[in-house]
Amino acid sequence: MKNKIFYILLLAAVIFVISIFLYRNFSSTNKSYKPINKVSNNIERIKLTKYQKFKKFWRGMYKNLRKEKVLYTLKPLYNDRINKIETYDLTLTSYDGLRLKGYFAIPYGVKGKKYPGVLLLHGYGSYGTPGWAHFFARRGYGALSIDLRGHGRSRAVYNPGFPGLMTDGILRVKTFSMVKIVMDSLASLRFLEHYRSINSKYIFVTGGSMGGGLSLIDAAIDHHITAAAGDVPFLSDIPVQMPLAKMGPYMEVKAFLKKYPKDRAKVMGSLYYVDAKHFASWIKAPVLVGIGLKDEDCPPKGSFAVYKLIKSKKQLFIAKNSGHVVLPGWNEEVFKFFAPYLPKTIKPSNINKIDKKNERKIL
Repeated sequence: MKNKIFYILLLAAVIFVISIFLYRNFSSTNKSYKPINKVSNNIERIKLTKYQKFKKFWRGMYKNLRKEKVLYTLKPLYNDRINKIETYDLTLTSYDGLRLKGYFAIPYGVKGKKYPGVLLLHGYGSYGTPGWAHFFARRGYGALSIDLRGHGRSRAVYNPGFPGLMTDGILRVKTFSMVKIVMDSLASLRFLEHYRSINSKYIFVTGGSMGGGLSLIDAAIDHHITAAAGDVPFLSDIPVQMPLAKMGPYMEVKAFLKKYPKDRAKVMGSLYYVDAKHFASWIKAPVLVGIGLKDEDCPPKGSFAVYKLIKSKKQLFIAKNSGHVVLPGWNEEVFKFFAPYLPKTIKPSNINKIDKKNERKIL
């Protein structure tokens, strides 16, 4: 009888211990247990906090830029009376004091009239040319073909090289080269807005590859922009675009992460701040986006994702058999896209004539 009572008590004790174990490890009140919806809410809160910091950062950077004086020097290069173009060598002080070089071209002999302005943004590893500025000046624009830092003639004052520029300062947002390049493009827009012969109500921006991504970012930040056109845009949904890229500047980042895998969080954190995806919903101006379906530098999947998020009036230009190039027919498409937003003083006949000799061939 005593043995029976002992075994009953032992069994009860075992059941009690098991119950306590199950309660502590699987009860919904246990702190280590998080329901799926609670985990999801935490992730969304983290994303929102990250985006709010991103928004505060760029609004602050742009606000500070607007407070600064627009400092530049223009030196006449030559006048082309046949093609009716005046060409100047530009030195422009960017937001942090770095002096950028560029070419500025305007319609020849225009007195007492103002014309629309256009900022021309080159690709990664490329540069601005006077011919590109002429291409737009012939059609009545005041055109700035800028060399962004680390590129072209601006390499004289900042030159991490290629490869190298894409990852320069990448471990901190404020030192990251691409953040500074975004600021260079915004400083260039301010020059157009302040130049005496430019009608600040008609400011356009266009470019390819890096210049394409910057065109979208600029349109998001600077609401003085009338319309923007980005060809095969770089920096478009970077977490999607970068793993798919087989060549181009993303390869520099991949090599950096392979060498310094522990820095991945910092690297991706900095790239977040130059991803057009996070700017897309800010865009208010009409936007044209060109995509080459065989692009291996800036894979189209990322560009499509950004385009989908743009809420303003938008148009897609797709080249099925093109890679990372100036898409066939792109320049004609840009002029047609900008045309409805130009002042009435610009004749459509001047807009639609494409001079193949001076047409932009490189990104």
